[in-house]
Amino acid sequence: MNTIIELANAHQQCRRQAINLIVSENRLSDPVSELLSNDLASRYAAPFYAGTDISQEITRLTIEKTKSVFSAKFANISPTSGSNSLMAVIFALTEPGDKVARVPPFFPGGGYPFQYEVFHRHSLPLVFDDAQWQLDRAACIELLLKEQPKLVVLGASIFMVPMPVREISEIVHSYGGVVAYDGSHSLGLIAGGQYQNPLDEGADILFGSTHKTFPGPQGGIIVTNSESLHFKIELVSNFTPLNGPTMVCNPHLARIAALGLTLDEVPWQQYAKQVVENARCFARVFSSNGIVLRGERNSDFSHSTYCHQVLPLLDKDQGLQYRDKLKAHGIFCDGFMRVGTAEITRLGFTEQDSTEVAQLMCDIVQSDQPVIPEAKQKVNALVESHREIVM
Repeated sequence: MNTIIELANAHQQCRRQAINLIVSENRLSDPVSELLSNDLASRYAAPFYAGTDISQEITRLTIEKTKSVFSAKFANISPTSGSNSLMAVIFALTEPGDKVARVPPFFPGGGYPFQYEVFHRHSLPLVFDDAQWQLDRAACIELLLKEQPKLVVLGASIFMVPMPVREISEIVHSYGGVVAYDGSHSLGLIAGGQYQNPLDEGADILFGSTHKTFPGPQGGIIVTNSESLHFKIELVSNFTPLNGPTMVCNPHLARIAALGLTLDEVPWQQYAKQVVENARCFARVFSSNGIVLRGERNSDFSHSTYCHQVLPLLDKDQGLQYRDKLKAHGIFCDGFMRVGTAEITRLGFTEQDSTEVAQLMCDIVQSDQPVIPEAKQKVNALVESHREIVM
């Protein structure tokens, strides 16, 4: 029987021998990985305990770095995931029975499939235009004025273009509501100034996970420029046993140290710009090979993607078939054949490399052969030439 160590080594070997295009994943640098196994990993953060002086300084520094990168006055780094961040926002800012407007999940909509009803909140789906693959501004504004939900959560798991944050925020603020932007997928692009900046456009809160386009350890952050919102969220998400409910008893100190190092080591602007340029290469090649993309005919935008994602218009069976065929050649994507360019960009893939991979993908899925030896050899060569993190 294989041991856990043997299986873990086999996993790493498998993932390091492929081109990873999973949209929700990224590659940690070696120094960040090492921090995750530091003695911090088994310690608690409460200053009530002796021996926490250094870890408290690590936390303070990481909070300051987070505020700096996202140009925010307040930052909460306690959440251990993007979903955990969303829950903290919901519990802090709404009560049972309240309406929470959100982007409808998956198809159509692409929103995160969070089950608000489990927590006795009523989810209010914003109106989504499937053909354009974006929110219908006019219909959303009409809905918000009519229903006036206390909280509006903007953000999605499947998206290619920015959301109408400014227009929606103006409406929500007019009746006293709060707008929270879920940047779980786009957080690294926001940090690099490449994607829309929700706080600048009127959102009250930006939250998200730190392990997708943001290439750090698995975890979450919440940033805002509102002192009152920050303290409401802190009361729920941090260890405050005498003051209210506590979602996070221990925020995982090794994760916080790894987050702080990631904030320092990434050349954010260069990285984010290259992520988007690489994604556009995939979009162009797919389109030129007859693969229809969701939202590609969106008249509001001149490009089919403004982020790391490219999404072919495929039915479920075809998407799964293409995923498995690509996997056999050493290219990993999901069951939508959705492409994410964050990890390959960290590894130094350029527009030329991305164009080559995109064409290989088209050749593979459009071929009658289960495996094309020449294509597999080209994939292996690309993997070999991009083993080190360069940004």
